[in-house]
Amino acid sequence: MKKLILILTVILTASLANAQGKDVKTSEVPDLVTSKFSSLYPGTKAEQWKSSNGNYETKFSNSGSKMCVVINPSGSVVETSTVIKATELPKPAADYVAKNYAKQKIKESCKTTEAGGKVKYEAVVNDYRLCFDSEGAFVKSEKCKK
Repeated sequence: MKKLILILTVILTASLANAQGKDVKTSEVPDLVTSKFSSLYPGTKAEQWKSSNGNYETKFSNSGSKMCVVINPSGSVVETSTVIKATELPKPAADYVAKNYAKQKIKESCKTTEAGGKVKYEAVVNDYRLCFDSEGAFVKSEKCKK
């Protein structure tokens, strides 16, 4: 379980902020942000808020799914990510991993939806984060931050 949380942190932090976020106390998060979170996920507790690029990010569990949401200071959702099973990646993404990382297992994968509805996927294989577009076409690979 600790390994899953670590991998989730690496994927989501890199995906959503492209930078290291700074931990902030809930009391330091603007009311519009916490109100938006509460309205979207009633009864769900934010695990730890982070501030990055002027936005606020938190991880949480919702209906059994590990998720992350980024909300700007005015209370608008920037993007939401959900950890998914490797089998839920689009076929072209799964095919890319099978071809280029033969016999290596996908450690973690997620689906991110931006505010405008744009979807992207990510998969962690070895120490690399593989990024794919909404159709599963390969976009880029990055070394995971430790």
